[in-house]
Amino acid sequence: MSEKEWYNTKKLERYANDANLIFVVGERRIGKTLHFLQKAFELWYSEHKSTMWLRNKKIEFQDPSFVKDFLNAPKKFGWCDENVICFPDGVYTDKNKTEQIIKFQSISTFSNRRGNMTDDVYMMVLDEFMPEDRKFPKRCHIGLLSLIKTVMEGREDAKCYCLSNFISSANPYFVGFRIYPKKEYDVTYYKDKGIAIEVCRGYRNAIQEDNPWNRVFQAGRYQDYSEAEEDHLFNLVCKIPKGGELNHVFIMSEGVTYGNTFANGLVYFHEVKPTTRYVYATTLQETTDKINLLPKFYKKMIEEWSNNNLLRFSNPNVMYAILSIIYETV
Repeated sequence: MSEKEWYNTKKLERYANDANLIFVVGERRIGKTLHFLQKAFELWYSEHKSTMWLRNKKIEFQDPSFVKDFLNAPKKFGWCDENVICFPDGVYTDKNKTEQIIKFQSISTFSNRRGNMTDDVYMMVLDEFMPEDRKFPKRCHIGLLSLIKTVMEGREDAKCYCLSNFISSANPYFVGFRIYPKKEYDVTYYKDKGIAIEVCRGYRNAIQEDNPWNRVFQAGRYQDYSEAEEDHLFNLVCKIPKGGELNHVFIMSEGVTYGNTFANGLVYFHEVKPTTRYVYATTLQETTDKINLLPKFYKKMIEEWSNNNLLRFSNPNVMYAILSIIYETV
């Protein structure tokens, strides 16, 4: 047995106790989801307050296996009564739906939710906010904000936790909120925004390092989603190598011009003065008689570079500017 603890919020309570929106990213099987599921039942039984459990897409809640398995751990560990039952719209105290303990809600259908339906919600948990296929709902960070405003505005002690395995900092939530985890910190806190990011380190894992299955995962390069050191969470922002080839196409965004340099098979974006007349704006407001709107094919190219993990940026602000182009409707 390892002496390490399962995932818990002690670090968040120490370094970002007054954060309202919290992103938790870490390797698999350290207990992230279970921790907040237990927390949801504790909130209900101790204070009679509900939790809203979020996923990116509605179809995730319609999967029969999701409904069937959602209460496995709570019933195994005694977090809830035996009469508690899960339906596609949430968790209830009994089969007659007398009271609802956990409400299910998708980001993709955020506009359907009304505030008078959620007067008792004091915690929101967005599970798997970074899907492995990187297919996000349209305007997902706006959807999350809309739900928070509709459901919990005015409740100062309410919190929203967003959980994910290690995938990538190139996601519309980080870009939309203009946040980026600092590699040297376990908890990065944007106090002026009320937002924190915990990069989970040092927790116990249900799959130990010497587990023979790890050989299989490594052979299939599946460890990319398991460990911070092997993942794409921190390697997006880096220095531009010398000797690269500057692209002849430039992008104007909010008064700043960006270019990209090809080097070592990667595409490095950075601020630069244009060396050709091929400068394109990201919005109609910035177009002129000499600067046209960025072509759709170039947006598609940036998206493909991102999906193939080829993009790198000289600093986080450059990352926000460029990725905002492909997450414009996400």
